Amino acid sequence: MIVSRINMKRYKRSRTVLRILLIRAGALGDTLMLLPSIKSLREGNEIVVAGRRPAIDYMEPYVDRCIDIECSGWHRLFMEDPGAALDLTLPSPDHVVAFLNDPQGVVLSNLKAWFPNSAVSLFQVFPPEGDDRHIALYMAQAIQDAGLLINASNVFENSFQAPLIAIEDSPGETGPVVIHPGSGSLRKNYPPLFWFQLIRELKKRGHDHSKKITMLFGPAEEGIIDLFKDELGEKDVEFKAIPEREELLSIIGKASVYIGHDSGVTHLAAMLGRPVIAVFKDSSVEQWRPIGPNVRIVKDDNV
Repeated sequence: MIVSRINMKRYKRSRTVLRILLIRAGALGDTLMLLPSIKSLREGNEIVVAGRRPAIDYMEPYVDRCIDIECSGWHRLFMEDPGAALDLTLPSPDHVVAFLNDPQGVVLSNLKAWFPNSAVSLFQVFPPEGDDRHIALYMAQAIQDAGLLINASNVFENSFQAPLIAIEDSPGETGPVVIHPGSGSLRKNYPPLFWFQLIRELKKRGHDHSKKITMLFGPAEEGIIDLFKDELGEKDVEFKAIPEREELLSIIGKASVYIGHDSGVTHLAAMLGRPVIAVFKDSSVEQWRPIGPNVRIVKDDNV
């Protein structure tokens, strides 16, 4: 962690609003891990999140602005000669907290140049090797170390007590079983045979046929959709490409149970408060356990 102490005296005086820029250039699950900290910081502060879409779209209800860093010249942040500062059309932040790997110090130097009147803190994307802290706790503690008023331990522990994301849909026991048999990494995925057997077992044990089984497939699973359709048929199973934010929130929000790998969609389901069965393989439960009040973990590295 590297922290710039520029103009820190001005933070000692009381002020009504702090302007905070959080930078996290990750996928959906990585970015969602910022949400416990954001919800703790949002009252009385202005928060801007810079990251990648579609991940930052899920932050919009909880922040003042989301910025897509794949647009508007943000690529210059990683250049040794970035040229002029970005025109963000927003007031200068008081704090900039970035989670970006920066082995050569280029990013930190550019952030300081772009935000000369800000307290700039830079942390690596994930905890160092051997540090098994949960990713959400790691980021909350980093934000606390950056000088912001947040109790990282409390924020993390409280995030498991109630849903972090609110939706209008009223889920119930009659909702569909939603299954996402993919993730962003093949090494984390159980083979298709596991999912075939699971769905057959659901039916064998008297699964209520008024409950549909909805299977979500993202871009990484395009090559196996036909395999699932051929094996399972489409009579009792709905096959659906992962939709945009509002429709995805609605689908998961109505689920009687959600089952999926360690993936961004699984983290989203947990934060919605749905009953989640998270299937882990070759990733750390301690670091990536989905955050929510109703999560059960299944882990087998040998499947």
